[in-house]
Amino acid sequence: MAVRSSGSLEDGTAASFAGQYATFLNVRGIADVLSKVEECIRSLSNEGVGFYRDRVTPRRADENDEPRMAVLVQAMVVSDVAGVAFTADPISGDTSSVVLNSAPGLGTAVVDGTSDCSRWWVDRASFRVVRHEPGQITPVGYAIAPSEIVNISRLAVRAETAIGHLADVEWAISEGVSWLLQARPITALPSQEPVHNVSPVETGMATTEFPRHSIATFPFEWPDEASSALHWRREGRTSDPPLRPMELSERESFLRAARNSASILGSAPPRRMINLNGYRFSTASEPSLPESVRNSHKATFDRVLEGIQETGRTYWETVLFPEIDAGNRRIDAIRPANLTNEELSDYLKSVFKWHERLWTLHSFVLLSVRFQSNTFRDQLTRHLGAHSTADQSEHIEVMLSHVPTKTTQAIDAITELAAILQEDSGVANLVLSTPHDPSRNVPDENQTILDRFNSRLEELLTTHSLRADAGAFTVGDFCQPGWRDRPELVLEIVRRYVPQDLKSIPVRKKQAIEVRDTLTETVRASIPDPVAASRFDFLVDAARREVQAYENHNYHVDAAASALLWRAWTVCGSRLASLGVIASADDVVWLYRHEVEAFLCQAGRDHHRATELVAGRKAIHSWASGLEVPDWLGTPLEKKAPASPNAASTPDSLPVPPNVLVTGQPGSSGLATGRVRMVPPDATVPMVEPGDILVARNAGALWAPIFPLATAVILDEGALFQHAMLTCREFRVPGVIQTRHATTHLHEGQIVTVDGTNGWVLPGPE
Repeated sequence: MAVRSSGSLEDGTAASFAGQYATFLNVRGIADVLSKVEECIRSLSNEGVGFYRDRVTPRRADENDEPRMAVLVQAMVVSDVAGVAFTADPISGDTSSVVLNSAPGLGTAVVDGTSDCSRWWVDRASFRVVRHEPGQITPVGYAIAPSEIVNISRLAVRAETAIGHLADVEWAISEGVSWLLQARPITALPSQEPVHNVSPVETGMATTEFPRHSIATFPFEWPDEASSALHWRREGRTSDPPLRPMELSERESFLRAARNSASILGSAPPRRMINLNGYRFSTASEPSLPESVRNSHKATFDRVLEGIQETGRTYWETVLFPEIDAGNRRIDAIRPANLTNEELSDYLKSVFKWHERLWTLHSFVLLSVRFQSNTFRDQLTRHLGAHSTADQSEHIEVMLSHVPTKTTQAIDAITELAAILQEDSGVANLVLSTPHDPSRNVPDENQTILDRFNSRLEELLTTHSLRADAGAFTVGDFCQPGWRDRPELVLEIVRRYVPQDLKSIPVRKKQAIEVRDTLTETVRASIPDPVAASRFDFLVDAARREVQAYENHNYHVDAAASALLWRAWTVCGSRLASLGVIASADDVVWLYRHEVEAFLCQAGRDHHRATELVAGRKAIHSWASGLEVPDWLGTPLEKKAPASPNAASTPDSLPVPPNVLVTGQPGSSGLATGRVRMVPPDATVPMVEPGDILVARNAGALWAPIFPLATAVILDEGALFQHAMLTCREFRVPGVIQTRHATTHLHEGQIVTVDGTNGWVLPGPE
């Protein structure tokens, strides 16, 4: 332990009493701690202290209070590096810099003057090092990282804010963690100028001054001076709360993956991100590689794709899927609950590493599918152009529809599960009323039905263990559980299917496939040349493989990355809670990945640090949640000339009907009339009954199996190739996306007609 004195007159603005009172380090045992506490109290009456006190703080005639002593007992920080930081230059009085002195080992070597210190001058506005003076003797292996210099400087400025005066701070770094040991006002400067650009305390303490370029409703600090000259736009939705530490760890993994893939593929780099009060802002970033190198990388990748596509196979199934499937199976097979604390720490590290690898390969998936799919479609268009076929584009879309995918397989399995429960209402009620209890008992005559249901459910959970509500346009948290970890999610979907006319689902699907096959055969029959007809077969098969690859990658990459990470941090949270490191398993989201790994390896030590971190970060998050977050920061974006009013119109576009309720983009063609069912933003699985038209802000992958039951789907947001619209097109359910206002302009129970072909929502028949 460290036992430190704190006198009532010590460390004031008039006099510091630095070194006058007793302080003891490396104190062990209760008896020794009590003894050192008594010595600290006795040091209040030391002769030297009295002489110093009388010289610098002469007592007034009306002042009768005797000086008093408090004693602080702190955990001993065994530092690798330690020192002192001043929030003004103690020699020149310059208040624009933070001055750091550092030396290896304990900070006593610095404050006692027994060590040859290194010094840094750090600009307090940008936290960049502007000057460095190394010590004359620097031990081998001794170093302080630039990020640690920034951390210490920020700590010093925060301490200054807390005490309301220029600060003299003792600090230490132990195992990569920066600690503030004590702080006192600077009592002697050549010039005491007002403090500028004071940083707000992280917990949201109100201050009257904010950092340069900050605004009163959103206090923040730029990571460097150059950032203020850039235009930063806010990422995410305006309703999104600030990110928590584990979410920030996941986002950083995702961004590293994006940077990795961009450098390999020669594509545009991802936007540069900064985190301010838990909110993300981005700006355009410059490529890290020269244009010639990037063009070379891109050309190499294109040549690989061209070589593979002439085999009729996809880059996904030839190159990517074998690695991705093997990696997912390897991680999925691990049972983290059975690991030791150290093994669990390594497991979390390996899952994050695989998460980064999956998202690196995700870019390869998108580029390869886009390249090969466009190539096959273009070749089909040119191939059919020489023959008597009309509406080629529409014909091609129909011929490439209804390809078996992981999503359609899951829907078929869910339909079968619901059909089994329709056989016996008693079994259905038991299963659906006890979603968390697999050990259900039924009468002997119903046991066969229950056994068949459980067997099919286990097959589904095995085949789709990593299916999660994750991927593009997902509404929800940063990562979601897979079906194996949360089978009640499957039962919630089955619950929606049981009351439905299940026979109509495969009938509609069969009819759509018959339309596809009939059209394909008709088009092929119109090609008289056998060689050309064979080429047509090749192109159709290859293009269908690309459609399948695009949809299946959502399961093997997007969902798998989410489900595996959810499992990892959930088990880690449960373990830390069982060890008493955090109060509840859910508190793990308030820790960064590296902190979770460290606390697992240090089980039984420093538990108070975790609880303090969680409590402090919850307070910060609460404060940040109430901020008015601007849409952009930095330099205003240059205004572009407004587009011509007719720029977006085309000669073939139909005039919008005057009675239209909502307009958007076509998502799934067709016409349907029904009643509006408003889906709450927090709905796990939407409620749906025959005739319902689902209206929602957006839809994630978990909702996809529900859409075959809907009459139509309307989304405020969405995209043509997200799970929702792919499923709607598969089951001939009209869909409209990008309406922006459907959730506010339509109301529950309203009868409307959805025109998915044109992207319109019209009043229904009266």
